Amino acid sequence: MNMEKDIFAEQPTGQLALKKLAKIAPVPETFRLYSMGWLGEQPKDWTVLKVTGADFRVAKTGPNRGQLSILVKGTQRTVYLTREEILAFGKAKRQPKQAKVATRQAIPA
Repeated sequence: MNMEKDIFAEQPTGQLALKKLAKIAPVPETFRLYSMGWLGEQPKDWTVLKVTGADFRVAKTGPNRGQLSILVKGTQRTVYLTREEILAFGKAKRQPKQAKVATRQAIPA
């Protein structure tokens, strides 16, 4: 599987997971999230999201040659996100940033 495009990192949950992982240790450019899943038997129990990622390298041979597709053993990292963290992160991202209000100046005659 080609991991060149970091699909999960484009989503708010993936961004939060990467931010949380970066607080623990640096996240290399070739690190990709590849698994997300709620913990619990039933939807009412889904309060914690397990997110797993790893470092990937470029394949040297085979059908995926030249593509970022080989998971580097021993680089897997997992982070757990609570529903509250996810909602707070999403809310913060939706907040409009205070922009400087441009004032129109009179043009001299």
